[in-house]
Amino acid sequence: MMLLLTDSVGRTLQLPRQYMPQLGGDAKMLVPPRLFGLPDGKGFVLIYPSGKSGRPNLEVRALSPTLAPLWEQQLTPACLTTVEHIVASDTHLWLVLREYLALAMRPRVLSFRLTTGDAECNQPLASNDELDVAAVVPAGLLLLGTSDRRTSYTAPAEQGKAWEYRRDFALLLSPVGQRQFGVGLAWPLSGRPAHYRWQSAGQLPDGSYQLIGETYRNIPNAITIVRGMIGIGIIGAGGTGIIPLSGYSNEQPVGLILAQLGNAGQLAGVHELAVPEIVNDAAPALNLEGPLPSYPASFRFRGISADYQHVILNTSRQVLAYDIATQQLRPLTPARNAIPTVRCIEADRVSVSWSVKPAGARSEFEQIALP
Repeated sequence: MMLLLTDSVGRTLQLPRQYMPQLGGDAKMLVPPRLFGLPDGKGFVLIYPSGKSGRPNLEVRALSPTLAPLWEQQLTPACLTTVEHIVASDTHLWLVLREYLALAMRPRVLSFRLTTGDAECNQPLASNDELDVAAVVPAGLLLLGTSDRRTSYTAPAEQGKAWEYRRDFALLLSPVGQRQFGVGLAWPLSGRPAHYRWQSAGQLPDGSYQLIGETYRNIPNAITIVRGMIGIGIIGAGGTGIIPLSGYSNEQPVGLILAQLGNAGQLAGVHELAVPEIVNDAAPALNLEGPLPSYPASFRFRGISADYQHVILNTSRQVLAYDIATQQLRPLTPARNAIPTVRCIEADRVSVSWSVKPAGARSEFEQIALP
């Protein structure tokens, strides 16, 4: 891997440096290299495999803003291990790994002191725990996921048999690996949302924690299903057979799920929000010229504002902001016959690019003030 440092207009500030050694075997495919930018421009962290076996070591190297080496750690896993999440606070670097055991997968959480590289946390979680979010908070690292074990959380009163469903949990670890809380999330809604995925978490000024997820529905992927039918002879050859439907569906976002935890991790409230494809402002009626490009009518979670008050959403025709305090959804842009993509969320504005078909058409960029 070659690293080159440039300024905002592409002028070279630092000559290229090569950090990853020449690898043989399948090391690069098993564990792809990762580059992470530290907050406040403090530098970078490069993680890459070393060795030629099917169980490569992991090299963790911290670099200064000018790409000078600061410290290095070598991890020697007992099984094939990949990097799932990389986050950092002002004082610590956090890695969430996934270990591939013989019959299961297991997350493992590591932390390193940024100034020296000293390892301070090495915490395995339960086998088959699935982690959606790893978020830095003042007290340490907040993890959101699901589990079929009770070792990752203290379960509330069960509403059904333990093996009928996986339990959502929130786990807060200190930088040295001590558990501040680990709680299962019981849903006071009409029922646990059928399909959803946690996207973000953060701490509010009053010390409570805000969790944000995205609900979705599975819709058939017609093209993939038809290709499968052709492949097994149902179409074109008059044959009969069974179509394996697993993997033949798309996840189409539907809305948001927002939950709030108290200071000790107790679930204080949760609600769902349906997100329409277009939200009209008080402006005159929209005049869309020409056909809409063939993109799915869905939205995507794009991020959260710096004050953790607005959730930024991206539909196929406009950009929306959801105000957590007032629980109001409002458009940041009018609906257009173009596809918006949120590129960057800053303290007071959002950068958006607009593109239209055919591919290769010129994109337009704009910056929009947050409410």
